[in-house]
Amino acid sequence: MREVFSKRLFKSFKKIVPELSILFLAILSVQPQSLLGNSVISPFLCLSAVFYWSLHRQGHFNVVALIILGIISDILTGASLGFTPILFLTVFAISSWQKKNVLLKPFHLIWGVFSLVSGLTFIIAWAITSFVSLQYADIGSFAIQYAMTVISFPILDWLLSNIQRAVAV
Repeated sequence: MREVFSKRLFKSFKKIVPELSILFLAILSVQPQSLLGNSVISPFLCLSAVFYWSLHRQGHFNVVALIILGIISDILTGASLGFTPILFLTVFAISSWQKKNVLLKPFHLIWGVFSLVSGLTFIIAWAITSFVSLQYADIGSFAIQYAMTVISFPILDWLLSNIQRAVAV
């Protein structure tokens, strides 16, 4: 009886590993860091996780959970509610659409596709921020965050692929 319960619990846990990893990265993103002196700009780690899981778990990835995680991220960062879900859904839609063209390619090409997708996402983020504030937002901070996100992608890809193998998601 106890063994059956633990197997069910582990099976349920395996199903939500992508969502838990995005939640963990959202929490990690708001932790104080001093990568560039006293800079408050940090990589958008969740974007890498959404891209990764969109490619590797497309059929099982819950879009409603993605929206909820985006709202949680908005609350944690103090962004306007709905801002991050728009970005998450953009990445999810593009990666799901291009999954067949990307998935079996060498890593450097996947990294390049991520660079393009996240670049588009950061342009959308800049446009939304400019529209909401009714003035052009400083593009420099978006560019720095974009560069940090692209540079951190290989590490997150490696980490998420090891998590995926460990729990056989």
